Formats: sequence, C-alpha cells, structure tokens
Amino acid sequence: MRWAELKDVLKRGFSRGTCPYQLAFFLDFSLRRFVLSPERLADRLELNEKSRVLELGPGLGYFSRAVARRVPNGYLLLVDLQPAMLRKARGKLAEAGIRNTGFVQADGTTLPLPSGARDCAFLVAVPGEVPDPTCCLQELYRVLRPKGLLSLTEQPALRSRASLRMTESTGFSAA
Repeated sequence: MRWAELKDVLKRGFSRGTCPYQLAFFLDFSLRRFVLSPERLADRLELNEKSRVLELGPGLGYFSRAVARRVPNGYLLLVDLQPAMLRKARGKLAEAGIRNTGFVQADGTTLPLPSGARDCAFLVAVPGEVPDPTCCLQELYRVLRPKGLLSLTEQPALRSRASLRMTESTGFSAA
C-alpha cells in the first residue's frame, strides 16, 4: 500500500463512518474479550436453538461464531456494507464448520428481509458507522417479529443515553 492510500485508510479509520477493511484486524484483537466476549454477548441475546438472528455490521465475524453455535437449528444472517468483510467472516465460519449462516451485502437502512423475519438482531459498535442511525433502527424494528429482541452495544458506553433515546423513539422499549 502506498503512503497516500495508507494515510486515507487511517483517516477513515479514526473518523466517523465505516471501518475500512484494511483496519479490520483491530476488530479481532484478543483484548476485546475483556470489554465484551462473544460468549457473553450470546448469553444476553435470549436465543433458543431455532432462533432466526440478524447481525448487522459483523465485520470479520468476531461475535458470529458464538451466536451461530447457540442456534444450531436456527439461522444467523450476517449483513455488512463491505463485501470484503463478509468474505472474511464467511471464511472464518466455514473454517469453524458452521453452516447455519447466510451473508448479505446491504446497508442498515434498507434490509432485504420481509417484516417480522427475525427473532433477534444485534449490533456492536455499528450505529456510528451508519449514515442515518434512526432509519437503521426503524428498519431493524420492521424486520424483527413483534416482541423481538434488539441488542445494541455501543462502544464507548458514553453514547448509551443517546442510543437509548433514539431506540425508544423508533418503537423499541428498553429492557
């Protein structure tokens, strides 16, 4: 990579917007487990073996493996804007022998799913990457079944109050 390209990637990586694929290795950083481990995230999703789950912005699939294993007769759909992220996640899940997954390239404001198609949806550090977070939350509300679960994890947690107000304004209720 040339210096100009590297400079551009770093600029995009440290500003608001989509994490560049070239910096995605940070998403698999092992110390991330101390903030939120994949197993702890899966524990709080209230999954059963047949759950239909949507992961928006999976990156390289850091949380995907743990969630897919919790729904052996269900389905995990990974939706990401960047095809390179989806390819990497697909490879990691295939390498782990996980087959109950699908991969779709889309942004969070237009999900190619029918209304009520998912039991659960989760996002980790994604709302800051979506151009219109409110529209994204409205779309997630649409694709979740009535009383479906949305898990929204913001990092840093300083944004949590604003996120809570935004989710409640789109029809979700805080648990």
